[in-house]
Amino acid sequence: MNTAELIRGLRRKAHDEMMAALNAGQIDAVIKFAKIIKDADEALQNCRLVAERISAQLNPSHEILPVAEKPRPVLSSATGPGISRKARGKAARDEYVRNLLSQGIHLTRLKGRTYRTPSGKHVGIAYASEIQADKWWMGLPDDNYDVVVFLCETSSGDTLDFVLPPEYVSQVWDRLTLSDKQKEWHIQRSGPNYELEPKKELGRINIYLSNPGPLR
Repeated sequence: MNTAELIRGLRRKAHDEMMAALNAGQIDAVIKFAKIIKDADEALQNCRLVAERISAQLNPSHEILPVAEKPRPVLSSATGPGISRKARGKAARDEYVRNLLSQGIHLTRLKGRTYRTPSGKHVGIAYASEIQADKWWMGLPDDNYDVVVFLCETSSGDTLDFVLPPEYVSQVWDRLTLSDKQKEWHIQRSGPNYELEPKKELGRINIYLSNPGPLR
């Protein structure tokens, strides 16, 4: 087993442990395993970039790639008053897209918060910080998205990612509030559960936590 395969196996184990902790209502453990998954993604990305660099050195006809740098951390509300919510959102999206590369997933940015997968799926990536305890509010342009990703930054600065598949997005899209040409999303944590628009009962989104499958 090579290093990349070992890391992927550990990532799968961490994901299983995270889901078990989520079902048990152990929020601190969920965040702990989410960090491990993030570290695994960064390690896989570095493995890929180092392999590309070595390949380029062995093949003079290709440009030598720069040494891989560790992805920058998501900017949190604790970074300081000079960092705007918009800047934190951009940093979170940039890091998320970089980390997806380690899993062989490439997203092309079209504009703003809209991306496209190689298979042609349109993806909207929304970000929100936990300004109020256990609650996140965010918006996306009223567009035809196949997949929607929520990046929910907690009060401790960690970021949880939820990837909603096409069948779920199409099911709830028309029930979301439209304001200033944007669809509004509200996520609330209640015990071990993460719920979308609790007042509209759009359902729990636990199963979509750190599950990038729809982006392939």
